[in-house]
Amino acid sequence: MGKSLPLKEANVVVVGAGLMGGSILKALKDNKNRPKKIIALEIDKEVLKKIEEHALADMTTSNVILALDDADLVVISLYPAQTIKFLQENIKHVKKGCVITDICGVKREVMDIIPNIIPDGIAYIGGHPMAGREHKGFDYSVDNLFVNCKYIVDNSNDEGKDLVEEFAYTLGAGKIVVSSAVNHDEMIAYTSQLPHVLAVAYMLCAKERNVEEFSAGSFRDVTRVAMINDEMWSELFCENKDKLINEIKSLRSGLKEFEDYIENNDSESLRAKMKKAAKMRDSIQEIKLNK
Repeated sequence: MGKSLPLKEANVVVVGAGLMGGSILKALKDNKNRPKKIIALEIDKEVLKKIEEHALADMTTSNVILALDDADLVVISLYPAQTIKFLQENIKHVKKGCVITDICGVKREVMDIIPNIIPDGIAYIGGHPMAGREHKGFDYSVDNLFVNCKYIVDNSNDEGKDLVEEFAYTLGAGKIVVSSAVNHDEMIAYTSQLPHVLAVAYMLCAKERNVEEFSAGSFRDVTRVAMINDEMWSELFCENKDKLINEIKSLRSGLKEFEDYIENNDSESLRAKMKKAAKMRDSIQEIKLNK
């Protein structure tokens, strides 16, 4: 395929306009590197009306053939299973020379299946912006969702990667991280999925207790991501179950260790573990930058 078109000269189709797709459209609207043409493909007619009201796209449609007709970059903002199904059903409508990317939160399944769907002359680059909010849907989309985020790009293919990386930086990404699908899913299990599991499990421990009058910063911090998109996260958990289960087992082991220290009044071991954890967290540059 060679080098892709610059983003400013490209016709870009955003497939799906929920939280992420809507935020992509809003980030592109007044951008100095705005694509030549932006097409929003969405089945929800009410969402299409809102996109039109905010002038977020040059074309809004539920017609797949019309949307994909002259696309140079297709950004699929759907859940993993929907992403695979969309391409299985519609790749025949994509022209040669087009670059396709996704924003799925797990990569192994899509990277195993999608490359086998894509014909010669069309490039596919897996992607994942490390950004999100506690709520789902277009109404919660914002124009700055991706500002300074890490944007993961799959390392298995160079064709079209220049355009996907330019797109990521145009959204506001602070850094491109190139990774294999296996490494991505292993790391995401710990840094993203496990905290959501922990938050949900911890929140359910409240049971019928009135915690509101006794909660403060620590309670808010631990439970924030319990405000969860159950449809999406249950799919991500199950698709990445081998990696996630390993992390849950590790956490369970750590909790048991703390339980034993407390049971035995072993304050020295408790303090040592706390100091080690505090030192580890303080060493993470990303946290320091966002304090």
